Amino acid sequence: MGGNQLNRSKREKTQLSCWLMHRRAFLFPGLALANTQPRPIAISVQLLFDRGANAGKGLSDNEITLFWTYQEKAKREFATSGITFEIQNRGGAYLRKQGYSEIPSEFLAQKMINLFVTNSLGYDVDKDRTGGSSSGGGRFYKTFLGLREGGPNTLLHEYAHHFSLDTRNARGPAANLWADLRNDYWLWRQRHGAAIPEFRACAGTEWARYT
Repeated sequence: MGGNQLNRSKREKTQLSCWLMHRRAFLFPGLALANTQPRPIAISVQLLFDRGANAGKGLSDNEITLFWTYQEKAKREFATSGITFEIQNRGGAYLRKQGYSEIPSEFLAQKMINLFVTNSLGYDVDKDRTGGSSSGGGRFYKTFLGLREGGPNTLLHEYAHHFSLDTRNARGPAANLWADLRNDYWLWRQRHGAAIPEFRACAGTEWARYT
């Protein structure tokens, strides 16, 4: 077979292969999607409802329902990036207030994101009144969620700080502002169907694992 004929045969085979691939994606869109889905990452979360909220009565049924509405939204939107949640409900915890608000260590768990949910956060935790605050990098990773000041996207925003590894190191005000803007942009893209690989940077941390 001559060189020209051999090259034409290779081109024809390549074109046929590409046509078959596009044809399969058209006829079996679910199969094409499955081939592009990222490997799931499970996030371990310990849930702590504030027993001291509402003058020691704890969170109301409506407040607890509101939290689960926010968590379901987070579950649904982060699934786009292949992230799932494994939540353990400890039942409740108290804040220690001695000039600053802190969760006593006996309520905290290692190898998990400790999510403390209350009706309203103190100014020492949430000086900007956004309804959320997150920290980590030491023995414990923590997120504070204030339902009164927060909104439907606050919990997602705080999770994003953990997932993009913002909470591993202390940051200055300028770096925090940039992280806030960047994460909100990524969350917006994810909300519109785009998987965000930067949120998967948490794979391999003590509270995130491949499944």
